[in-house]
Amino acid sequence: MNKGVQAFTVRDFLGSPAECRESYKKIADMGYTSIQAWASGGMTAQETQETLAELGLVNCSSGGNFEEMLKDSAAIKKAVKDAQTYNTKYIGVGTLPHEYRYTKDGFKRYAADLNTIAAELKKDGCVLLYHHHALEFFSFGDENGMDIMVRETDPDGVYWTLDTHWLASGGVDPVAWIKALKGRVPIIHFKDYGIVEGAVLIEDVHKCFAEVGQGNINWPPIVDAVRETGIEYVIVEQDTCKGNPFDSLQISYNNLVKFGV
Repeated sequence: MNKGVQAFTVRDFLGSPAECRESYKKIADMGYTSIQAWASGGMTAQETQETLAELGLVNCSSGGNFEEMLKDSAAIKKAVKDAQTYNTKYIGVGTLPHEYRYTKDGFKRYAADLNTIAAELKKDGCVLLYHHHALEFFSFGDENGMDIMVRETDPDGVYWTLDTHWLASGGVDPVAWIKALKGRVPIIHFKDYGIVEGAVLIEDVHKCFAEVGQGNINWPPIVDAVRETGIEYVIVEQDTCKGNPFDSLQISYNNLVKFGV
């Protein structure tokens, strides 16, 4: 398993080419070998790739805009070109738009639209990658939105970035989902799920994004499931950090090693 970082964690430190290089070097020096980065700090995708390669970091995925790729072949071509620049076949899209989120039909329509994009990407050897959050686990009683999306999408064209925090937040078993999607998850995001002070009513839940091993997630069975199912990239992503995000990334790295990643 490759240990890596989602660059969103250090987004406030990517304001210029010099800042980007310094931030990526800090990540590499910790021991991480992969990253999910994008062209930031005024750099092009090619310049970003050259910087990452110089530091020994593999960019394990690229990105595309769902709405643009659905309606414009030029957006498909750009997403493919960027992926090729980063030497990856995985092209990620963001969370499904609001109009799809609240009915079974909406989730089915979104899955169909993902299939449409994926079919075009497959022509160039690329795979569409969807990163869920908690909202996909909206329940319809007999099934949830994530169930529908998995069932209705092409297993050879639409892959998944699972996320341990959002699985926990969605009230489902991370291990069960890792195993259920075996073969369709090249990348998994590791971040912990913490409960913090601040609740006044007993119904209140004040949660936080925590460093790996610093929250309430039970990591050993998750690590075992990741190894068993052949997930290639374990990517630390911490949306917000209490202090310096590089300190948080170091804590997560140390605990990844402790857990056998």
